[in-house]
Amino acid sequence: MSFMTPSALFFQLGTEYRRRVHLSLCEDALPTWIGYVREKPSALRYRDSVVGMRHDVDVELPADALRSAGAGVDLADVGNRYLEPITALQDDDLAFPDPVEFAYYAIYNCFRKYVGGDNIEDWLIVNQALSAHDSDQAAPRLTRTINEITRTPPANRPTASHDSRGR
Repeated sequence: MSFMTPSALFFQLGTEYRRRVHLSLCEDALPTWIGYVREKPSALRYRDSVVGMRHDVDVELPADALRSAGAGVDLADVGNRYLEPITALQDDDLAFPDPVEFAYYAIYNCFRKYVGGDNIEDWLIVNQALSAHDSDQAAPRLTRTINEITRTPPANRPTASHDSRGR
């Protein structure tokens, strides 16, 4: 029996199983965001460098984005709510510690892929979501997630049309 890396296992999954892995990994990354906003409320205000306006970070945005990604539809004007903070992050007007930023971007990109239909690389979401945790947890976390996801057939899909890899 040959050993497969967690990334090789992931890339063997069909589209629906990859989606479920993305959602699960982002769900696991969300507490990184939640813990940060509870501990550092003062870090959630910033001034944009373009016009000097002060902004407060929308602390509910990642949770709303993840809920929307799971539903496949923007449930709470998430797309518009992301415009300012993503620009601020890219302009260095807003900064988070790396694990928090990875969690934030993983959920944002998951939203873009499954709600906006944007062409986001599958591995980008996986990598960002795993980077919200200690690096030594990445491989076991991905393997565990894949194992949990592949034990259950995708919902609302005829199981006879899928092989064991969700194809």
